[in-house]
Amino acid sequence: MHHHHPTVVSTRDYYRLQAMMCTMIDLHTPMASLARHKLRSAVVMLPTDISPDVVAAGRCVHLTIDGYRSDVRALTWGSPVRGTIRELSLLVPRGLALLGLAVGQSISYTSPTGRTEFKIEAVSSDNDAVLQFDPVRNADVVLAGAAHGAAPLI
Repeated sequence: MHHHHPTVVSTRDYYRLQAMMCTMIDLHTPMASLARHKLRSAVVMLPTDISPDVVAAGRCVHLTIDGYRSDVRALTWGSPVRGTIRELSLLVPRGLALLGLAVGQSISYTSPTGRTEFKIEAVSSDNDAVLQFDPVRNADVVLAGAAHGAAPLI
């Protein structure tokens, strides 16, 4: 993961990150590195003080993947469930990478299948936006991503 943005996090998200890091103290995994980076660059704020355009747990994120594929996910601290269309867990690198980014910011993610770039297009505290996202309506961008070997977000 490469990103040089400060990580704006709520007090709740910061404590969750700290607790998660305690379970990974001596690990040298991408997830542990990302969690360390998020904690080191954290700007901790009360949840009510965080700008509505910043990605946080419980918010809905509208993003572009590799510049051509759109997706909408609700970020959660819940355990990741493969095949979940509407949620993205902060307990996986791709979810954690988005935490603290603001609209217009992007981050590159390197996985065993290659490099992926996520750009934050919009953030909403209304999880109904996730329910309104219609993957059939966006099938052209989803299929374009699959044609380029794009991996699912989880």
